[in-house]
Amino acid sequence: MFSRDDAMVERNWAVLVGVTTSGSHASAHWFKGFYEACQKRHIMVCGVDFEEELANKIPPIPVDCLVKVSGPYRRSLDADEIAEIASEIEARCPGKVALSTALRENYQLQNSLLAKAIGVARNTANCVELIQDKPACRDALRKAGIYQPQSLRITGVDSDGCLRFSDASGTVVEKPTNNSSGWIVKPSIGMGSVGVRHISNVEDISELDTLVLEGGFCLEEFITGTEYSIEGIAIDGRVCIYTTTAKTIDEDFVEIGHIQPADMSSISSKRELEEQLQRCVNALGIECGNLHVEFWVTPEKEIVWGEFHVRQGGDFIAPDLVSAVRPGIDYYGNLIDSLCGLPIHPLPEITQCAASKFIESPSGVVSEVSLYDSVPEEIDLYWECVPGEIAHAVNGSHARVAAIVARGNDEHTVTQLLDRVANACVVRVASVSRD
Repeated sequence: MFSRDDAMVERNWAVLVGVTTSGSHASAHWFKGFYEACQKRHIMVCGVDFEEELANKIPPIPVDCLVKVSGPYRRSLDADEIAEIASEIEARCPGKVALSTALRENYQLQNSLLAKAIGVARNTANCVELIQDKPACRDALRKAGIYQPQSLRITGVDSDGCLRFSDASGTVVEKPTNNSSGWIVKPSIGMGSVGVRHISNVEDISELDTLVLEGGFCLEEFITGTEYSIEGIAIDGRVCIYTTTAKTIDEDFVEIGHIQPADMSSISSKRELEEQLQRCVNALGIECGNLHVEFWVTPEKEIVWGEFHVRQGGDFIAPDLVSAVRPGIDYYGNLIDSLCGLPIHPLPEITQCAASKFIESPSGVVSEVSLYDSVPEEIDLYWECVPGEIAHAVNGSHARVAAIVARGNDEHTVTQLLDRVANACVVRVASVSRD
């Protein structure tokens, strides 16, 4: 239907799979930045999304063409659906399709399948499924000689009340070895820290709900250390690192703040970090696209790799913070050019510091959001809830009342700016009536 060679002759269409947002300002920024980068290159955008998603959410960007997939959202698409979508794109988008991508995590697999049919650069479906399946991803890295914490699937509960486990291949596994730090229970396929919890003993399941016990979750060793992430891009399987992010999390493992560039003095060698990351990317078969990779550094300075994502980091990590610390970086331009087989521009130097902080509140109906003081020009403040909306209990990255992004010359300056604005934020919430 399409060929990669033909696509490079007349480069004027980009397919964007998934054009609805989570509702946050951060995700809206993704689409705006991508669309503007396409416009600068005289590339039109063909959006693809599910009918029910589009009916309930407003596309955040003025796509030049919109292809609707019948029915509700589905993580994958069958061969007939892919062929139909590809045919409609060919009929409605005169010219050539140069690239196909997805900015959101839950559209990566559909994009891989569609990009294959169109004949443009992609990460394979096997790669996407591997990195999104947490136990399978850990097993693949472990087999490549990269240290990984023990990770098992929870398949259910025995009649005696004990959890049942399997490894990545589905083989039944006996009770995991003891871990003095406890264990993390999380969805096998999930995002945004939703459903993550900490238990002290695998035999103590009193804190786990029915959903967990029915399976689809995994158990991981709890890692004691500082959490970071790497922001970058993969080009023909090679990693280009933009910067590193230091993370602040709450007791429920929800990220409540970030700072770039992270102070990486806790690691023995920057080169070792880069080499390990490249080994991980090779083992997982990642070929292209933005990268957001989580890792920990233990008190013994050991690097422990966490989750891998072939998209930008959420919560303003990218492009907002990345663009602030590397002024002049063409974040989405790099993505577009690399997917088209073109070289990216040399990276500008890291000359600034940037950070974010999120304002939380008790659950209930928001009655007031305001400020005691003015906001400095180095600050961007985004209210994620307005009066009349319901603020939900913080159980994931979407349950926030406000987001603050600061820029400055150093970490001390941006930290002070964040604290100043956070202290000026007024949020009043009324409890929800049970009548």
